[in-house]
Amino acid sequence: MNLAFYDTFDDDGNGWGVVDDPVGGTTSFAGGDYVWKFKGSVAHWLPEVLGQQYDRGELKMRDVAVRADLTIHAGGGLAGVGCRENRDTDADFQWYEFVARDGFAAIRQSDIEGNIAVLAKTSQVSLPAGKAFTVEGVCVNDVAGRARLTMRLNGNQVLETTRSDPLDNGVPALQAWTYPRHSPMDIHWHEFSVRAVTG
Repeated sequence: MNLAFYDTFDDDGNGWGVVDDPVGGTTSFAGGDYVWKFKGSVAHWLPEVLGQQYDRGELKMRDVAVRADLTIHAGGGLAGVGCRENRDTDADFQWYEFVARDGFAAIRQSDIEGNIAVLAKTSQVSLPAGKAFTVEGVCVNDVAGRARLTMRLNGNQVLETTRSDPLDNGVPALQAWTYPRHSPMDIHWHEFSVRAVTG
């Protein structure tokens, strides 16, 4: 696999965004981490440099492995990564996401309006709060044009599914959802990478 994008979150050089919203929460860079402290229902961020490539028609990230190292310090919500974010017919954007918390992991198709379709899920996941873990989502089309979506946690495959009508090329992202809705969540992202893969 070839490394296509890499960020250690030392600063906002790739344009993830720094936010200070008294209602929704904050994002900041501190101690080599991208720190999210929020209480909105969803936090969804992608690097501006990749978004600009997509807008110019230059991004080639259909078949990728998207990986992040993170720690959920507080909150019962889900966190993980997304791939193939592109325009939707009934919302501005849609994507595949690979999200987890202690006792739950899922591959889903979601959009910015909060519409979620669960494609695969499991309760056989141990991710203690306050302990760092790695989540990886692999999105790759096979020779028949179907998307094969694979989720790994700490290097171990936990889920896989296939989509016959797949989303096309799009931007990878960081993703989180609060649970219960609007409950505070504190996530430290330590590293993010995108690698090109083949089916």
